[in-house]
Amino acid sequence: MLRAFSLLARNYPMLRLILEASTPTVTWLWAKDQTILHSGSLNGTVAATLIPSLQKDLPTPSPADQILVGVGPGSFSGIRSAIASAQGMASTWSCPVLPIRSTHAIAQQFPHITTLGIFSDARRGDVFATFYANGKLSRPTTVHPIARLPELLSRCSLAVTPDSLPGVPQPAYPSALHLLSSLTTQPLEADLPLAPLHLRPAVTPAA
Repeated sequence: MLRAFSLLARNYPMLRLILEASTPTVTWLWAKDQTILHSGSLNGTVAATLIPSLQKDLPTPSPADQILVGVGPGSFSGIRSAIASAQGMASTWSCPVLPIRSTHAIAQQFPHITTLGIFSDARRGDVFATFYANGKLSRPTTVHPIARLPELLSRCSLAVTPDSLPGVPQPAYPSALHLLSSLTTQPLEADLPLAPLHLRPAVTPAA
């Protein structure tokens, strides 16, 4: 992992594949530093369509220096499939697979909002809440009962959601493009797990 993050400090161009699959609109991007070389979106599941989509647009890609995967919070199956696909490609290219918060991509769209709240459906009557200040992460993702949503919304200059949540009328969605641009302001986190962010211990049903 130290080698993977040391790549960020090098002085020559970095070739990256970025995958964002935390919502139904799955996107990918092939870039050299901040220059986009190829990009695309998927129609269908990640497992079934990612590799064919890449092969169509990148018939003979150079090995990536790094693969970044948006880890949510969001679709467990989409994120898990993106991670598995990335790990398969990384084993061929001998490059690292690194996690990045999908919420960074949304925050990148609202860089001047003093307190941006990004909320998503955590199921089981809960919501995920992530806060940004002027485009930078100020409070990492936490889980709250949906009954607390009005209180959480009261803290925000603007609240957005990629889902349909009561009291949050403004939609906003992550994309591989915005994940790429977030790298200019949001450093990758060495302690962020390469796993869907919305995983948490299962709730034991009452007897």
